[in-house]
Amino acid sequence: MIVRTTCTLGLDADGTIVLRCFNRQLFWFNVVMTGTLDSKIEIKFGDQRVQLRGDGSAFLPDEHILLVADLHLGKDASFRFAGVPVPSGINAGTLDLLSKSIESCGSEKVIVLGDMIHDGNSMTPDLVQQFSNWRTIHSNVGLSLVRGNHDRYVDSFPEPWQLKESASMKVGSVDLVHETTIDVDSLAGKFQIGGHWHPVISVGRGADEMRVPCFVATENSLTLPAFGEFKGGMKQRKVRGCTYYPVCDGKIWVDRAVR
Repeated sequence: MIVRTTCTLGLDADGTIVLRCFNRQLFWFNVVMTGTLDSKIEIKFGDQRVQLRGDGSAFLPDEHILLVADLHLGKDASFRFAGVPVPSGINAGTLDLLSKSIESCGSEKVIVLGDMIHDGNSMTPDLVQQFSNWRTIHSNVGLSLVRGNHDRYVDSFPEPWQLKESASMKVGSVDLVHETTIDVDSLAGKFQIGGHWHPVISVGRGADEMRVPCFVATENSLTLPAFGEFKGGMKQRKVRGCTYYPVCDGKIWVDRAVR
């Protein structure tokens, strides 16, 4: 007999990771998984200190810059336009998460590492107004965009968004790009931070296995997971020289970093 089991990830009061499962035999059971979670960890990258955060963002404390990648705002409208029923409220959830990230780290500037919007059907009047209102609330925070492949659908973003655009940026010795590479030889000693790949990784084994977003770090590149509520992901195959930092429930699974 095949028994279908549904699992969700949770935390006990002491921070222990617990996989809470429910099957069609109406039976609840917990799988305790070793490891610790933290809201952020700090690594040295080029000449920058970089804090990897449990919400999928990265913070440069010496520059007071918050980095996020692949928001894909308006993706819900694009799916509905294609006939796929997707609930509303997704953009609001993503912008609320971004607000919380800005406030928690005290950033003075946000740089979006590409794919601010999803496609040509994303820029609905509702989204334009929604983001304009959000921008008014955070008018004291600088906002820049390193254009990604999905941003090609917009020639220029609305003026009320107060958004500075460029093909790439640089902070100290680190290049900020949209699409990163893990090919160390091609970087020739340079450092880059970006997104594009929406990386996810499987953790656990057998019935305990789950797929979660992750940061991917090499000696010369750092790839951020997609930021927000409606993002999908590309499963990462483990490559020598890469470290994968899984993210779940607003925390980084420190002891599960895979090298």
